[in-house]
Amino acid sequence: MVKKLFFFFFSLSLFFSSFSCTQNLTDDQLKKSIHDIDLIPANDKDIQKIQNIIKKCQTCEGTGYLKIAQIYAKNNNMAKSLEYIEKINSGQLIDADKNLDEFFSLKCLQSGLYRSSGEHVKALDELNELSAEPQIRNYPYYVYFIALLRGAINISMENNAESLRYFREAYKISKLCRQKKNLDKIHGKKQQAQIEDSYKSTAYLAVGYLDMGKLDSAKIYLKEALMDADHLDDVRNADIKHVTYHVAGSVYMVDKDYQKAQTYYLMSKKMAENYLSRDDTRLSVYTALLELYEREGRKDSINYYLKKIVELQKNSKKKGINLDKSLDIRDRKQMQNLESNNKRLIATLVMILVLSIGLIYFAFFFYKKYKEKTLDKKDVPLDDFTGKDQYNESFKEVVLLAKENKPEFMTRFNQLFPEFSTKILSVNDTIQSSELRFCAYLYLNFSTKDIAEYTYISVRTVQTKKYKLRKKLNIPGDVDVYVWLDNLLK
Repeated sequence: MVKKLFFFFFSLSLFFSSFSCTQNLTDDQLKKSIHDIDLIPANDKDIQKIQNIIKKCQTCEGTGYLKIAQIYAKNNNMAKSLEYIEKINSGQLIDADKNLDEFFSLKCLQSGLYRSSGEHVKALDELNELSAEPQIRNYPYYVYFIALLRGAINISMENNAESLRYFREAYKISKLCRQKKNLDKIHGKKQQAQIEDSYKSTAYLAVGYLDMGKLDSAKIYLKEALMDADHLDDVRNADIKHVTYHVAGSVYMVDKDYQKAQTYYLMSKKMAENYLSRDDTRLSVYTALLELYEREGRKDSINYYLKKIVELQKNSKKKGINLDKSLDIRDRKQMQNLESNNKRLIATLVMILVLSIGLIYFAFFFYKKYKEKTLDKKDVPLDDFTGKDQYNESFKEVVLLAKENKPEFMTRFNQLFPEFSTKILSVNDTIQSSELRFCAYLYLNFSTKDIAEYTYISVRTVQTKKYKLRKKLNIPGDVDVYVWLDNLLK
């Protein structure tokens, strides 16, 4: 009994002494403990640890909230990430003059959130504001990373030439920095992390060349990226390895080496599933594998990845709604603050907005009237579309295959319309097989909503594909794409 009591009081004294030591830690030491938390594999326990530190150290708020926002973003909870970013901004907790590194991380994170919600212009605005800071030019790593992010945003906007320009710039800076070992003149663990991160540019440069149709150049940089990936750690550099392997799969898909494409896509899938929790990383590799197996006609694999993609899309849609709601709430708060500071200004802005909406409405109304007179609209239900009924059962079979998104759809379509693919390729011989398939859906007069439903992609993706197709086929802006395709075979 005495021994038990002695042990109890001894343990209690140890607890209070350790608590006392924690209380006596300086603010700088507490901030360092927050910085030392690695994003991978940070989780809810680390968030609770940071919140406990913030309670003891008020000067740690900015550092702590930023780390929490980064953890939530890494774990695919963009709405919560935005919540903590708003705490930083409303309290003006992070300033470029006081801590440039935290300011840099905050702006990059905000840019990433805008990109996730499809607001690409705002994403670039955040980077432009960051680049405007005079101190940024003194740190090569910051310049490198901003160029890399700009390239990635331009890929999302399908500005391929711009994205390649930025990736070239990032690659050049990363090579120079690695040779001199002075990315931002900071030694130790942080410098090593930045050196490892600089290897991203090689894989992205390969993507840039691939998107521009320069396969040989893409292969050169892919080879270098794969060699780099062999020396990187799976956990710390999972995102780099995921991107590198995904790019390798894409390069070999274009090269029609499907065996190698599958090998690298599966390696990318392993990285995404084991170390990365974001839905978009998994969705990208599942979609790539689906396209590969569609080309090979492997029905079991096609069905498996179709289910995976549908599940992820539903999940992403819910999270996207949460992020949009959070952005809306944030915007409303900002409007309320502006209103309380200057009601007259808000009233003027509202009046201008109403007038602008009215002008836009009338402009759109008259334009629509004009277009109705000059364009022969084809985007109507198939029941009313009689131009191709001459094919009867064969035509109905092709339509059914299209609706079910069957791999054999294009084979039967080309048999029914043998001149279709040839005519398209005569306009632009760089049109890919996936784009020919998309043209076939348009020729069958499926609406944007129909195509999205039948091919398991979003309406926005279909709209983007239409826009890209117009550019490739040089279809004038005042000509309906359905009319143009129908006239092509006349």
